[in-house]
Amino acid sequence: MLILHTSDWHLGRTLHRADLTPAFELWCQHVVELVKERGIDAVLISGDVYDRGVPSTTAVTLFDATLSELSQLTTVIMTSGNHDSAQRLGFGSALMQDRIHIRTDSRCCGDPVEVRAKDGSLGALVYPIPYLDPDVERRRLASNPDDSETYLDRSHEAVLREALKRIEADAEGGEHAGADIARICMAHAFVTGAEASESERDIHVGGVDSVPSGLFRLGAHGDATGPLTYVALGHLHSPQSVGLEWDPPMRYSGSPVAFSFSESRPKSSVLLHIEGSTVTTELIPAPVWKQVVTLEGPLELILSEPNRRYATSFVRCIVTNPARPRDMAAQIRSVFPDALEIQHRPEASVPPTSSIPIASRDPFEVVGQFMEVAGNQEITPIEQAVLRDAWDSARAQHYEAGGK
Repeated sequence: MLILHTSDWHLGRTLHRADLTPAFELWCQHVVELVKERGIDAVLISGDVYDRGVPSTTAVTLFDATLSELSQLTTVIMTSGNHDSAQRLGFGSALMQDRIHIRTDSRCCGDPVEVRAKDGSLGALVYPIPYLDPDVERRRLASNPDDSETYLDRSHEAVLREALKRIEADAEGGEHAGADIARICMAHAFVTGAEASESERDIHVGGVDSVPSGLFRLGAHGDATGPLTYVALGHLHSPQSVGLEWDPPMRYSGSPVAFSFSESRPKSSVLLHIEGSTVTTELIPAPVWKQVVTLEGPLELILSEPNRRYATSFVRCIVTNPARPRDMAAQIRSVFPDALEIQHRPEASVPPTSSIPIASRDPFEVVGQFMEVAGNQEITPIEQAVLRDAWDSARAQHYEAGGK
């Protein structure tokens, strides 16, 4: 059996306002053709199908056409991510045909999707976990949602642990308990030890944005990995494996398109080869519409002949001449029409504290650095506590009001 692990399609996103529609069209065509060529039995999308809670008409039309094609060829299982509106993405999910499964309700985490081979035999159980916002799920996943005394702790770890308990219960006492079969968990979360890029949205709650990989062992002891045979992660955009030696195998497939200049690793999806409960992985390179390249150095070096092979790429230029060259931007764009970011950063100058956009950084880190520079003093622990309480309260009110 073959299952394709993808995530973070972010249909509708732009790169520094550059339209990425052709890149998304190329990716969707690639997935359909790959399913046809390799006879793939299921496609997983581990969250962030769209880039916004209210996606553009173009994005919805493209995904609708892609899903229609895939539904004739394979099983599709998708979850909502922190960029999606769970309500909008999940609309009509109960009416979908047998081969399309949209999971946006955390309370259904313990109900696996059965993936069957072409001969009808059961090949894998997939447990889809949507993005779990602690402000919402600590109540929804509580033993008694009407009693605040039973609410879970307000953290990513607490709500994910509760969701995984439901999967563990099914593995131990469900219809297929004890069967020699692959059990795959889909999760949209930031696992400790993984490497972020500049393009993921901040999900800090209570000052913490990550969860320990050991949660996915589901109560296993010693050198056992537990009932899960693979964890198909979403949220981080750089493809990478994560986890410790005794954790079940887990990977971020990464986004199919680069959404920032920090995403230098080649894009790919993960093809799972499944025999019984054994899962092996194969990385499938994603198609590239335009390369994303950073060129740094004196202007004459950036404009030199060897770099002209990037003339059709998306380019970030960091010019290091001591004095700002005359008509710097015009000279660069005459060679690189898609130069999306141009900086003058003299070699002798102090580099910026961080190249990560402020909107993607921990707000308390930003405030702390501002106070050190502008106020000439560090924030005290008491001031930090007040700021965190104010931030968490405002964020909770925002989500209660239906914000994303």
